[in-house]
Amino acid sequence: MRACWLALLAILAAMPALADCPMDLGRGTGIVVFSEHFIIALRPEPLRIAVGEPFALILNVCTKGNEPAELVSIDAQLDEKNVIDSVPKIVAGQDGRYRAEGIVLTAPGSWEVGFNVKSGKDEERLTHDLVVN
Repeated sequence: MRACWLALLAILAAMPALADCPMDLGRGTGIVVFSEHFIIALRPEPLRIAVGEPFALILNVCTKGNEPAELVSIDAQLDEKNVIDSVPKIVAGQDGRYRAEGIVLTAPGSWEVGFNVKSGKDEERLTHDLVVN
């Protein structure tokens, strides 16, 4: 019996630890953005972003140490004249999961979306380009 317990403990010790901040966004799709301290996995909802139509971003925000991080704000700009007019509503979930709602990109092109994130004393701005046709 003791040998069975030791074998079970050895198997459990060999299994990878479960992530504190999972990167899985579901639906088998998403974009990963990373910096020196942070990793963000995101996907738009709906997946196709249309000019002038509101959409949301589903995000998981983590440190590179696999801990949940805080999404402070999101902004976007195409050029000096075209920026998002309103501040997206950020709804926090558990374990670094967020939903940013009410984002509207008003013109076609490559929009630079900025994500301000922090954890403890580390704070960074990560960016990613979303192309809208």
